[in-house]
Amino acid sequence: MSRLVVENGHDKGMIFPLVQPCISIGRSASNAIQLVDRRVSRHHAELRADGSNYWIKDLDSKNGIYVNGKLIKDEHLLVSGDRAQVGDTILVFEHEIDPERPRDDTTKIVRLVPEKTWGEPAGTRSAGTQRPGKVVLDTTEGEYLKDTHHRLEILYEVTDAIRTVLDLNLLLEKIMNIIFSVMQPDRGFIMLRHDSTGELLPRVVKKRSPDEESITVSRTIVDQCIRDRVSVLVSDTARDQRFQAAESVIMHKIRSAICSPLIYKDEVLGVIYVDTKSRLGAYGEAELDLLTGISNQSAVAIANAKLHARVVEQQKLQKEMEIARSIQMNLLPSSYPQLPGYEMSAMSKPAEHVGGDYYDFLPLTQGRCGLAMGDVSGKGVPAALLIATLRASLQIEAMLPNASVTKIMEKLNKITCRDATNNMFASMIYGILDPLQESFEYTNAGHCHPLLFDETGQLRTLKVGGNLLGIVETSEYEKEIVTISQGSTLIIYSDGVTDTMNSAGDLYGVERLIEFVRDHLAMRAEPLRDSIYQNCLEFRAGAEQFDDFTLLVLKALRQEPGSTLPKGT
Repeated sequence: MSRLVVENGHDKGMIFPLVQPCISIGRSASNAIQLVDRRVSRHHAELRADGSNYWIKDLDSKNGIYVNGKLIKDEHLLVSGDRAQVGDTILVFEHEIDPERPRDDTTKIVRLVPEKTWGEPAGTRSAGTQRPGKVVLDTTEGEYLKDTHHRLEILYEVTDAIRTVLDLNLLLEKIMNIIFSVMQPDRGFIMLRHDSTGELLPRVVKKRSPDEESITVSRTIVDQCIRDRVSVLVSDTARDQRFQAAESVIMHKIRSAICSPLIYKDEVLGVIYVDTKSRLGAYGEAELDLLTGISNQSAVAIANAKLHARVVEQQKLQKEMEIARSIQMNLLPSSYPQLPGYEMSAMSKPAEHVGGDYYDFLPLTQGRCGLAMGDVSGKGVPAALLIATLRASLQIEAMLPNASVTKIMEKLNKITCRDATNNMFASMIYGILDPLQESFEYTNAGHCHPLLFDETGQLRTLKVGGNLLGIVETSEYEKEIVTISQGSTLIIYSDGVTDTMNSAGDLYGVERLIEFVRDHLAMRAEPLRDSIYQNCLEFRAGAEQFDDFTLLVLKALRQEPGSTLPKGT
């Protein structure tokens, strides 16, 4: 799927998949791609799909469009890697197609037909067993190929020509051009197996006659080539009665053909096929040996190109995940609320680059503060996307007049039921802290029960609420109001804390968390948070972090006689 990536500007890091045939770009919310940029017009540009191509044009914007630094006036065809600047925003166009799929025109001109009348081949050569060697490009005649020394020269030059080509499509084109230069066939193609499906697909096709619309080839010769891992030679179909009923021979007047497997480390990557109509150019043992050698060298180059493509894709994915992690971390609060008599500290560490945990502080009227923590089932990008939706929805719902914690949770539940896929669900706790009343009104949607300690260490768990989000759309939620007086400590956490596991498979557990907090109630919020995390690390003792780790500590500070209440940090 093609897409636009914001490389520079207010929306840096955003990725916009191009899924519609016509996509508008601009500052207005009515655009498919909305950019927060003062120098971008309300309706600045338009992308139009034409088959697999995308064209960009200016919609009479004030500041125009620059592609690779040049102002464009007319509709412009985008090439993968092009940088389009609109206002102060730079968009990188990435044209992503499945590198394993052939071009549309290729699939239409190669047809394998089942033909039992091909009979036994005139000769075969074991393929994939020769040691890789360098190898000559020379337009040759048949007599030239009969010389073993010259065939070796050709193979050396083939290796030199293809060993540095890492783009798979360019490599296949070059291999086929070499074969046509050396062997002078009338038709030829290279078919490769799709890495995921194993389907044999034509990747490059070459014909001498421009009038020939399609290539029809016997499936029998291709199947034997792959099954037996041998290069197959059919030397003279005109004299052999076994081939006179074959559709592919009759239609195209094939004189002789060779099909050779591409084998790398005992894996058949595909086949190379060539045939000729010329009686004088009929293939024999010399051509069979040569194409087998070319196939062996080509298989190594093709495997290297595929590996290179995978490495490039992994590097690109790594970069995207780093951007996603940066975006997600920026969604977390950058500072703590300043509440008289209270202080708080929080942290979130995803198990992967991006995670499904989240916490937030929401400033409300009358000096109150909303506290939220959520945890989406699973990890990675799907969980991060759903938690971002919940965060945005909560911030909107919490600001509505007379919003109650229960009504907000019911709305979030409906949103989760609507947006979650693949049986995803979420837990969440949302509460409103009122410093003047020393109260915390909350509802809990299946989240880990927060721990509320008074100054003596007495514990109360906050369980009141209802179902997990995303399970039953009509779920209702209850609320509870608790007192958070001076000396109290509230611990809100995700299951990544208590599910911390050591190498023996033991869990950190709720009881260990309770005991640790009781022993450290005299600590301020941030040192207590860090101590809990450090204690979990020591318990884990180097074992892998399996789940997102999110922790929030709220302290109601004790006021000493004659002192004023400190503010949060």
